[in-house]
Amino acid sequence: MAEIEIYTGHFGSGKTEIVLNRAVTYASQGVTVHLIDLDIVKPYFRSREVRHFLKASGINLITPGGELENADLPVISPKVLGTLTSAQGKILIDVGGDPMGTTALGAFAQLIGRQGYDLFFVINPYRPFTRDIPMVTKMFHDIEAVSRLKISGIISNPNLGRGTSLEDLRLGLPLVQEMAKALGLPIAWTAITERHTDQLVNEIEGKVQKVRNFLLPPWEVEEERGRDKDAER
Repeated sequence: MAEIEIYTGHFGSGKTEIVLNRAVTYASQGVTVHLIDLDIVKPYFRSREVRHFLKASGINLITPGGELENADLPVISPKVLGTLTSAQGKILIDVGGDPMGTTALGAFAQLIGRQGYDLFFVINPYRPFTRDIPMVTKMFHDIEAVSRLKISGIISNPNLGRGTSLEDLRLGLPLVQEMAKALGLPIAWTAITERHTDQLVNEIEGKVQKVRNFLLPPWEVEEERGRDKDAER
């Protein structure tokens, strides 16, 4: 039976980047990984945007598929049920970034509950709807009510996108600690952008996940391509 990890968090929390990094980390360790893109709310980035990279990394990506691939509709692939009932290894589920997005998860709550799972709430204190304890608490209870599942841990991910500075991280980490304490939940691990990991790893208690940015806005994709061409010359 597969081990199930579910990731939820508000838009801009960095949830999808975290799911991708966890999937790649597990795959690099020889674990069979199935990534279910259950993000049915109109998002900025989705796991399916890097399907070719995931396939090359040996990760099985499950999405709506076909003409509905990029639709902002509550479309669930029948492959999701098949994966949840018969897959082996690790199943990572990327859930829409708010309680509305978590509605899709509720359809599988009984099945997931029987098999066992970890549901992680990704918190970025720099986002408008998770700036303080009352906001985070409301979202926490809404997600549990809609998904019909219990959140088991917090993922600390203070960031301001690719422009995140070392100082932003140092100021944001204690904010998430206070929020986790208010919710009565442990911080399962802390996500740190790869360029700052070495500088902060000894300052953080508990597990740390180095996060590489896989999802880039179109203008940054072009910049990356330009750098690659320059490097080839």
